[in-house]
Amino acid sequence: MVPVLAYVVMALSGGMVIWGLLTTAVNQPPYKAQLLYAAGVEIVTVVQSIVGFVGIARGFRPEEFGTTIGYLIGILVLIPAAWFWANVERTRYSGLVLAVAGLAVSVMTLRLMQLWVPA
Repeated sequence: MVPVLAYVVMALSGGMVIWGLLTTAVNQPPYKAQLLYAAGVEIVTVVQSIVGFVGIARGFRPEEFGTTIGYLIGILVLIPAAWFWANVERTRYSGLVLAVAGLAVSVMTLRLMQLWVPA
């Protein structure tokens, strides 16, 4: 796990949280730019997971191996699911869905950093 990349993911997903809460507060569905931003955050998250899987393939074994694998896979599902939901159901609460996904990605990335210690 590259700490700088993890911090970038957390910062970008934090932006998702703020933007999602703002669009919910002003009673608007997410704009196209917000959905594109979420897609960009997903790309960075995919890069982070690939880096994690490459580290594991090279022989790094985290102390909680199964949990780490679960987080590396699970973190990839959140933003696409929220993006799809926000795009299909265009209500003011769609921004809240994106905000919750951003918060979950941020927390899961923080947890991955804690788990990324050798066994």
